[in-house]
Amino acid sequence: MKLNQSTLLVAAIIAVFGVAAQAQQNEVAKTTTLQLGDKVIVIPNPEGYEEGSSQFKQVKDRFVATESPQADFLLAHLLASECKSLRDGGPLVLTRYTKISVSKELRGRSFFNSDMTAAIEDFRKNGGAILDPDGPTMKEVMEKAERGLTDLASTPVGINLGQSQNLGEFDVRPEVYSVMLLFTYNIDSGGTQTTVPMLAGMTFLKVRHRLLFVNTYLKISSLAALKTELKPGIAEVKQFTTKWINEILAANRESQ
Repeated sequence: MKLNQSTLLVAAIIAVFGVAAQAQQNEVAKTTTLQLGDKVIVIPNPEGYEEGSSQFKQVKDRFVATESPQADFLLAHLLASECKSLRDGGPLVLTRYTKISVSKELRGRSFFNSDMTAAIEDFRKNGGAILDPDGPTMKEVMEKAERGLTDLASTPVGINLGQSQNLGEFDVRPEVYSVMLLFTYNIDSGGTQTTVPMLAGMTFLKVRHRLLFVNTYLKISSLAALKTELKPGIAEVKQFTTKWINEILAANRESQ
């Protein structure tokens, strides 16, 4: 089954803008239930995180605005400390966060092991072209993100993607395919320019015969810090991603 890979890659651009967000006063749930066609999937919060898009309208609006046209945004988890700061009226400062989305085309369709194998083979074959900042996929992603963020900010937002790097696969199983990516973005928002290096753990996850795009992110503090922060950052994202993926699979294991 051939997939539009922009649905996997688009989330990494949503990383960098401080934005005041008012909390919706709901009790924080430890899990979220997703209805995808006739399947119900349970997503536990990662340890130390809360699901943020259900609590903060501005958080949800930001992720939805930058989502690929081929995908539906489902969930975003933020650090619990960041959610507390938002509830206290502080700004949104994304340094570690997650996003889960699903292909619109596959949202209600069964996804089998053979489909997973084909998706992995397609990514291995075409991943370099997909990640090319001058290629059509990433250009489309950047243009969509610029429009969405400009609308939210009511001021022009420009995003220039530098060369992306695939740092390799780190979890490959029949129901899991995880790769580590490094992105660098130059952001111009209202005349203020920022360079953002971002590590992204990107996962195809087959759970209850549905395909989820599970993405985990760690912002590198600066380009100057990349040399010292990259290696421990990769280790952190790998460990965090694999642990959470295992928790998601365990939460749905009995009903597989």
